[in-house]
Amino acid sequence: MGPKFVVVSFVLLRVLLLAIGVGYLAVESREIFALRQLTSFTVFVAFFMMANFQMGVSRAMLRTAKRRAGFKVAQVGCIMFIATLFAAVDAALDVFFSQLNLSPNTPAPLVLFVVGWLCNSAAVAYALVSMYRFIPLLSDFITAPVHCLDADADLKG
Repeated sequence: MGPKFVVVSFVLLRVLLLAIGVGYLAVESREIFALRQLTSFTVFVAFFMMANFQMGVSRAMLRTAKRRAGFKVAQVGCIMFIATLFAAVDAALDVFFSQLNLSPNTPAPLVLFVVGWLCNSAAVAYALVSMYRFIPLLSDFITAPVHCLDADADLKG
């Protein structure tokens, strides 16, 4: 796999992420009214796994000559972790709402739906920002020649 192929793949991923984010928000808006908590928990787990991956990449980069990029990856990993917190709040609100027997004619269900949708929207927005910033950093790390990553070589040379 050549470096140009990897770079083109990452550019395509950045574009697709935006489309996926918009599509997911549309689907989630529809599912809020069906009270399907499964998607909320799935999104939480996916965001948490991605934050963990980003932090792992950050630790790896911090041990190379790309320390500055490693710090940037740690920052975007923290942004993804914030997304997981919003996703967890959204999932908890979904469960809470499903346990209540509220009359649809009262304002409480509408308020809970709006708060849940806002938490979900914030989670997706943070996740998209994180991934949008992470992809170029990961691309640079993957396409860098190994000798350019060797931090010890910089100290010797």
